[in-house]
Amino acid sequence: MDAFDNNNSIFICGKFQCCGTKGRQFGVYFAGMLFALGWWMFVDGLSFSSILPDRKAYAGFEDWAPGIVTTLGMFIVSLIDKEALRGSTFDEGIPWRARLFLFMGFAMMAGGFAGSVSVLVVKYIMHDLEPIDSYVGICAVVQCGLIMLSTAVLWISQDVNENQLGI
Repeated sequence: MDAFDNNNSIFICGKFQCCGTKGRQFGVYFAGMLFALGWWMFVDGLSFSSILPDRKAYAGFEDWAPGIVTTLGMFIVSLIDKEALRGSTFDEGIPWRARLFLFMGFAMMAGGFAGSVSVLVVKYIMHDLEPIDSYVGICAVVQCGLIMLSTAVLWISQDVNENQLGI
């Protein structure tokens, strides 16, 4: 019996079957859109803060680092082979290494998000800046959240068995 059989699913719309052959493709495009929107928000925050006439905080590397770390975590998570996690390979060490890298990727994403929140609090909120001056920090938190959401959507849409959808 196949592991992706309809009878084994507890969900009505298990594995995007009700979406037809376009379910996986839509998920990948939607994840890309969320990723691009996250980086666009951050660049928007940087460009907006640069035109403020009397800005009180300047964007530095500490504003860029959480987004970079979250993006690297997304790359690591997206590169993990799902079959290696299941342990269907001949080498016994492969599932262990795949799970370790998966943990490292999720830890990098969580660390990037936590870093963006801490930069927002320490650099912008604790100095009692106006919301317009702390827009870069808000955009960095939104950026990391969108990248994490993009990773979740991509992980779910890539988990679909291609033979099941007829691709």
